[in-house]
Amino acid sequence: MFRPFRCALFAAAILISAAAAAQAAAPAPAVAQAEQLYNDGKYKDSVQVLDAYLKAHPQDATALVDRGDDYEALNNQRAAIADYTAALAVNPDYAYAFASRCESYRELDQNSPALSDCDAAIKLDPRLAYAYRERALVKLSGKELDAALADANQAVTLAPNSAFGLAVRCRIYVNMTTYASALEDCTRAIALNPSSEFAYFQCGRAQIGQEQWAAAMADFNKALELDPAESGAYYWLALANFKTSAYPAALGDVDQYIKGSADDPDGYLLRAQIESKLGNAGEARASATDALKHYRIVNDETGAAKAQALLDSLGSGG
Repeated sequence: MFRPFRCALFAAAILISAAAAAQAAAPAPAVAQAEQLYNDGKYKDSVQVLDAYLKAHPQDATALVDRGDDYEALNNQRAAIADYTAALAVNPDYAYAFASRCESYRELDQNSPALSDCDAAIKLDPRLAYAYRERALVKLSGKELDAALADANQAVTLAPNSAFGLAVRCRIYVNMTTYASALEDCTRAIALNPSSEFAYFQCGRAQIGQEQWAAAMADFNKALELDPAESGAYYWLALANFKTSAYPAALGDVDQYIKGSADDPDGYLLRAQIESKLGNAGEARASATDALKHYRIVNDETGAAKAQALLDSLGSGG
């Protein structure tokens, strides 16, 4: 089961709003002010400026898309989609608006409309790297790894110095277990943007794949330093500590992970394994039972079999 990470990072990684670039005319002063606020990470302030501006200029497609970007960064995807849709009603050829709506649909796990929008963006602008990155992520979520890599390759070709694009391809390589290529991309991404939590997170996953436990822990700790809310890092820290027999540390990490991902059976299974190593058979059985329950909820037969096997080894039939 794939470990989670915060979707809002995708919005933050696009350091400037490309909405202005999509329009030939310079934006109105209020729109330019809002874009600067967006660049500074002041998304709510930007929304307030655009709210006032759009009351008087409801047909300004750039302003609508900029406000959509703010909502996307604030993880209000439905409001973002509404603004992107309004912008497309004004300008049906707005490629960036299609790509942005693709991202918001993807973050809502609505892959069909997401894919349709990314396809439309690429048809309108075959050189829009953003659209290829987003389509790559949609295809990745559908486990179309070869197609995802093809799109990620195109995105990197079009924007070779995009740290985010390289980190996206790194993530795809990790899922393909092509760890050396993943590390190369994530290392480049970190060099281009040392503040990229996403790049450190994916680099850590690649290090886990190569069983480089100390390096992985350094990467995940850096990811947490950059974004303390990235609870997914705790799972991998727990796994690395477990693999190096640091069981008390592993238990603390996995408990932190479960706090933020209480429906993920992998967390409970790892916790059961750690408790077993610590000699806490009762806690191990309880966690393995939780893992089995959650694997069954998501219809993961492989995971359920692992949880049942652990329960059997602990003297319970589950």
